[in-house]
Amino acid sequence: MGSGKQRSWSPKGLANTLTILRICVIPLFLMAFAYAHQEAKTARTSAAWFYFGALVVFGLASLTDYLDGRIARQRGVTDFGKFLDPIADKLLVLATLFAFKHWGGLIPVWMILIMAGREVGVTVLRSALVARGGRVISASQWGKLKTASQMSILVASMLLLIVNSAAGYPVRQVTTGHGPIFWMMFLPLALTVVSGLEFLYNNRTQVRALAARGN
Repeated sequence: MGSGKQRSWSPKGLANTLTILRICVIPLFLMAFAYAHQEAKTARTSAAWFYFGALVVFGLASLTDYLDGRIARQRGVTDFGKFLDPIADKLLVLATLFAFKHWGGLIPVWMILIMAGREVGVTVLRSALVARGGRVISASQWGKLKTASQMSILVASMLLLIVNSAAGYPVRQVTTGHGPIFWMMFLPLALTVVSGLEFLYNNRTQVRALAARGN
């Protein structure tokens, strides 16, 4: 037997692996959603299966978010995990919003711009604060509630697309005018704004110091 130290399995490492996995499955989701839209344009019921595939991928990605969060609460969280986990959530949600807009026009551009602007802005500020030697800022309760509402509404929207496609209706059946998906998105939109303002308020001292250094 060798005398060297053996590497022990780390639950914290597993949490970070799950976070990275959540990012890696995003292209699979986009592919499934794109194929679903192509089928849905001609009201083919096969679109329901592609939407279902996209939902499964999205659901598994969301499950990794729950699992790595649970591991982090039980075993502790690394700075890497604090930093990467919110980014993985943002990438998953923004990719889904892009798919909803690009393939089907399910939500308007202005909604995406507000949500994307908040996510990018908070991520840039968080990264800048860390780069200046500050502590890693983990997601707040409002931020976690925002993410949970986004994922829940997106799942509900995909279920609606599955039912609509299985019934043989074209995708415009749920996109004409202000359809149900449009109205459902107002909940995560509101929480996006509230959580963004909360982030600025809670970290106002650090943000002011960062702005002062930049001048």
